[in-house]
Amino acid sequence: MCFSATASFAVAAPLLPLGVYCLNRARRENARWMPFAAYPLAFGLQQAVEGALWIGISSGDQALIGAASRGFLFFSHFFWLLWVPMSILALEPDAHRRRILAALAVLGGLYGASLFLPILLNEDWLRVAVVHHSIVYKITLIYDGIVNRQVLQVIYAAIIVASLFICSAKQVKIFAMLMLVSVIAANLFFDYAFTSVWCFFAAILSLYVLYIVREELKSARTETSA
Repeated sequence: MCFSATASFAVAAPLLPLGVYCLNRARRENARWMPFAAYPLAFGLQQAVEGALWIGISSGDQALIGAASRGFLFFSHFFWLLWVPMSILALEPDAHRRRILAALAVLGGLYGASLFLPILLNEDWLRVAVVHHSIVYKITLIYDGIVNRQVLQVIYAAIIVASLFICSAKQVKIFAMLMLVSVIAANLFFDYAFTSVWCFFAAILSLYVLYIVREELKSARTETSA
């Protein structure tokens, strides 16, 4: 999270067990929902990693800072760009929407790799700092000097939010709207630490996934019994 190790671990603590429950329920009742049901667990892991980063910053442990910051950015700059469109693709029945989602998954994977791999391979391309009680990830990107950072943020958000909006399931569309609001809020009020703050907002919103999975699986059971 963007305030302290305590806050990060406080968010991770409920997300991890609830995420396991959500994933297990989807596995038992409809495996197509498993990738989507994994959101709370993945966000819980991401927040736990940023909690470890706070500890590294407080103690001056450079090895921990390097590992935890790259662990966090694995999720924020690669995993979500690929996983979100793939998770919706797994549960979407409409063939036309599936083709769009498949294209978004490829685009997200390639875009994410172009953001994260250079950071992973070049030690001096990443620095972290604490600004206004938030973690700021100072990153060198291969797009620097070519594409404005704001444009890159729009592309990032578009891949994730568009994938959610494309889904046929009504509750997922509501989740997409909530995610869009969180992106706008993070950009307007916490632009200096957008990555950390938006991922925190998204982690909290991922609790809604528990409700979505429960309702969608219930609806599927009702349709089957009818």
